[in-house]
Amino acid sequence: MVELTIEVVLDIIRTSGILVGIFYYLTILRNQQKNRMIDLVFRRMQSDGAEYQRMARMVEPQRTGWNTVEEFYQKYGYQTSPEDTIARNEIIRKLKSWGFLLKEGAVDLDFITRIHSPWYIIRIWEGFSPIILDGREKMGNPEHQIDFEYLYDEVKKKYPHISADTVMFEKAYV
Repeated sequence: MVELTIEVVLDIIRTSGILVGIFYYLTILRNQQKNRMIDLVFRRMQSDGAEYQRMARMVEPQRTGWNTVEEFYQKYGYQTSPEDTIARNEIIRKLKSWGFLLKEGAVDLDFITRIHSPWYIIRIWEGFSPIILDGREKMGNPEHQIDFEYLYDEVKKKYPHISADTVMFEKAYV
């Protein structure tokens, strides 16, 4: 049998203290992660205000009504329609940011698809991918909007039955 000496008691107390410290540290890490997620949600809610919704409504008609990239730029390019271009770029930038956070492991796909419907993400990518891919080629930048494409690919893997043409509502409100 082990003799209970002052040294043994001190070792038990030290070991217990280390275990409590590890548990405390892990709890703090988990809470920081939750707080970051909450912060993301609140920032996202701020960006989903009336201005963002207005831009989303401006972008929706830009997805169709053109057959070539040149025709798109004639109709919705910066020279012709700067407000449409700004709205489109803002929507794509936000989705690109979500793709970056997903790729980096800061958020998971379920989190993103609770904020943006899978249909919306797929609809925007499939509607504007010819323009984005053309931009990559013209700029000589194969990384242009790669994080948005990553987000689209991940959403499409999880929701292969959804396409840009899937009717989600009688009238599309985004």
